[in-house]
Amino acid sequence: MIKTTLQQVIDMSPEERMEHIQENGGQLIGQMLEEIGSIDPVLRDEQIYRLIITLLTEHLIENEVMENLAIELISDRRLFWSIGEMDTDSVFTRSFSALWLAGLLAIDRETSYLEETVRHVVMERSATYLQQERDVRGFVEEKGWAHSIAHGADLAAVIAGHPLAEKRLIPVLLQGVSDSFWKGPVYTDDEDERLVAVIMALVKRGYPEEVLVEWIEQVFDRLELERTRKGYSRSLFQARTNTLQFMKTLYFALKMNHQAPGLQQVVAHVIQKWFSLT
Repeated sequence: MIKTTLQQVIDMSPEERMEHIQENGGQLIGQMLEEIGSIDPVLRDEQIYRLIITLLTEHLIENEVMENLAIELISDRRLFWSIGEMDTDSVFTRSFSALWLAGLLAIDRETSYLEETVRHVVMERSATYLQQERDVRGFVEEKGWAHSIAHGADLAAVIAGHPLAEKRLIPVLLQGVSDSFWKGPVYTDDEDERLVAVIMALVKRGYPEEVLVEWIEQVFDRLELERTRKGYSRSLFQARTNTLQFMKTLYFALKMNHQAPGLQQVVAHVIQKWFSLT
């Protein structure tokens, strides 16, 4: 029933959709929220997520409703539902809560609709998600995209680029990015591009280049420490592959956008050093 209703709303013209949301928006959004982590990929991804982004971009959700949604989404029932679990369906609730929050904070970046104390709490909670997530699967057979690292990176990138984000959150975001390199598998679903967006948002915002250089050095210090302690372990090679893929993507993103030449140079140097590791 809900799939039929959602598809009808998706297929409406913007004018029809606005009228429908004015009359039924509260009930519809509530139903969507309850199914945010559905294991049905059509319902979760193609309908619910697609529609919530449409409603946000068409400015069809009132500020108070968006604020209440943000508060609900950072709760232990949503973004942190069964956090720490691996290979369970709870990841879909967490991962898609991150995507919804990214959309809500992107709107706040433009309109500042969140009350200051609410924004503070929402950003503070959201900033820790990428660091805490342990289920890093990309595509799950029959259930679709979990993609928690990519979705968590999307959320982190919005926070990183938000003009009202507190500077003390940036080290938390950077730790979330670097921790992602060490969570087990080699990423294959463009996670590197989504993670790089966090750094690019900081660069665009004017975050000190020397601080990012220091972070890059710390990332490779961790690899060096692992090699010293455990030798050429599987975990080292997996983390090395993830790290180098990220750094190569970062290098070309910086170069193509003509940004942070000093950071470019440092990234190129560490890539060259670690690329030859055998």
